[in-house]
Amino acid sequence: MRLRDRTAFVTGGSKGIGRAIAERFVEEGARVVIADIDLDNLDRTMSETEVDASKLTPVNLDVSDFDAVQRAIEGAITDFGALDILVNNAGYSPKKNWLEYEISDWQRVLDVNLSGEFYGARAVAKHMMDRNRGRIINLSSSAWRHGGVATGGGLPYTSSKAGVIGLTRALCKALGPYNITVNAIAPGPTPTPMTESWLSDAEAALREQIPLRRLGTARDIANAALFLASDEAAFITGSCLDVNGGLTMS
Repeated sequence: MRLRDRTAFVTGGSKGIGRAIAERFVEEGARVVIADIDLDNLDRTMSETEVDASKLTPVNLDVSDFDAVQRAIEGAITDFGALDILVNNAGYSPKKNWLEYEISDWQRVLDVNLSGEFYGARAVAKHMMDRNRGRIINLSSSAWRHGGVATGGGLPYTSSKAGVIGLTRALCKALGPYNITVNAIAPGPTPTPMTESWLSDAEAALREQIPLRRLGTARDIANAALFLASDEAAFITGSCLDVNGGLTMS
């Protein structure tokens, strides 16, 4: 088991990609704190999960609130004695024509998708530095490479996910001397609660653009996160792992 006796903290962990990552980590021996703003989905995950629920700890959390993030991570460290892995997965993406976004929409997307990932890293950094070990995995998106949809409907989201790449690279340099790896994953089109409002209508066209001729699955992304969290990825840092069936190529 690749993550035996390790503790992970996964934001946005009650559904979609976050839940798949949390459950995949448990399968490989980890204890996982699943942090999410949605209490109903946290309860649903705990009651429906097919992995050992005793290895999952639900925490209600808004990642755009730094003080709350810091309390949650410090609580996990106190409860489990250490935190080995942080997965910054929580995301937000309202879909509108880009000219219809209010400034408050723009700010909320950045608060969750970019600031939220910085807050997680900031809150856990000193602990990992003191231990001289750690893994931080940030979720970006293939949209940062191809610019999102033609209408600009995901403009704030695409911008925030491009920012995640810069954040990942800067953290890589800051934390590398402490044996902490920092990497990003950029999923391609993947059915999740966040994409259900538009992906089914675009699926046929997307399949034609993806060399593997299928959409991704949450499990595909979870497997990538498992690799980056494992000992096998000990010499990989500052990278963006594209998990998109060939839709974009770095």
